[in-house]
Amino acid sequence: MGKKTAFDSDTWQRAVIKNAREMGVDVTPDQARAMNIHADELIQWNRVSNLTAITEPLDMAIKHYVDSLAPARLIPENARVLDMGSGGGFPGVPLKIVRPDLIITLVDSVRKKTSFVNYAIGRLRLSDIHAVHARIENLADDPDFCGRFDLVISRAFTALATFAELSVPFLASGGSLLAMKGPQAEHDHEINDMRDDGTICFGDVRFKIRIQRYLLPMLGDQRRMVNLTPLSPYDAVSIHSLGGRS
Repeated sequence: MGKKTAFDSDTWQRAVIKNAREMGVDVTPDQARAMNIHADELIQWNRVSNLTAITEPLDMAIKHYVDSLAPARLIPENARVLDMGSGGGFPGVPLKIVRPDLIITLVDSVRKKTSFVNYAIGRLRLSDIHAVHARIENLADDPDFCGRFDLVISRAFTALATFAELSVPFLASGGSLLAMKGPQAEHDHEINDMRDDGTICFGDVRFKIRIQRYLLPMLGDQRRMVNLTPLSPYDAVSIHSLGGRS
């Protein structure tokens, strides 16, 4: 590790453990320490690579790491996860730390971000996780990506409709999408008026939609997790017609 960041690591780790527990996610001391290492490296790289606008240590602990753990209990065991537009590794890296069973691919179009993430993955000695430098549109026809994932997740990536249309080709049969949204997500004000459990159509696909609303511990910031599951017969037929699992 490079020069130490100017914050108390023990205090930072305790904040992650305590506030994650308030959201129902148990984080062990070793897991909190791994996130601390990732945060420390992120700050070092950020000085020259502009990886994150959030640099105050406690804000990072809550807004980046604790928030990334919000879906941890919702993801099926051993799921293959595509983290779309992962930036500095969120939510994929924190999720992998607390859910080592997950198989995670992180994609970002900015090379310096994927370079950092792969460096951090090596630094933490994590397995079954890697970052790919690519535009997500260019991977839709790639047989290594098309129809291969049980969950496609994004955190503040793009408008909900765009996310849904970009993500569907990557879903395996029975898979779903999960968009993590803040209260003022651009182009997504319509989420405020959506039913928490209903259906919605994006493009040619109708989805079952479920919205879970929560507050970030300590800060009280509003967040939403929007889960989209393609409805049959699309789920069973059309995903394979897009080049699904072999």
